[in-house]
Amino acid sequence: MLIDKVLEYNCIQIRCALPKAGEVMHFGDDLGMQKGLAIGPEKWRRYMKPCFAKMYGMVRRAGKLVYMHTDGCIWEIMPDLQECGVNMVNPQIRANGLENLVRVCRGKIPINLDLDRQLYPFATPPQLRDHVRECVEALWLPQGGLGLSVELNYDVPLENAAALLDELRSVKRYRGH
Repeated sequence: MLIDKVLEYNCIQIRCALPKAGEVMHFGDDLGMQKGLAIGPEKWRRYMKPCFAKMYGMVRRAGKLVYMHTDGCIWEIMPDLQECGVNMVNPQIRANGLENLVRVCRGKIPINLDLDRQLYPFATPPQLRDHVRECVEALWLPQGGLGLSVELNYDVPLENAAALLDELRSVKRYRGH
């Protein structure tokens, strides 16, 4: 009953937002925890997937794209999110692991990768450049499907912020090995 009430509320919000929305509607729902989904993938598919399919179906039927931010370990349900209508997912690299994201997403699910912000305050500038480069080399495809997201906080040394931004400028021209 609670799931139905929340779904009903969310659908009302989507109906109200659709006429004023641009080409892309942004959604945020932290589905994962550090090591997996709070309710596991099977229960998520049983209880939550139909809800996301209904909400995102409304958006897609209106001719708009769905961008979904979600923190935590969600790689197991990323194909399900795509089936629900998500066009691009914003996963965290630390919680999901680069290997899992390559296996599940590369060439299949467009992502805007949330780089490892827990690394930013403590790594050296060369380590940060290597982090960005490793992600791009693993996930880049000539046809696209990869974005990179960087969030800087007050605890990130300026030289680390500069290294990240310089490397982002550099990989902007990346064209494969």
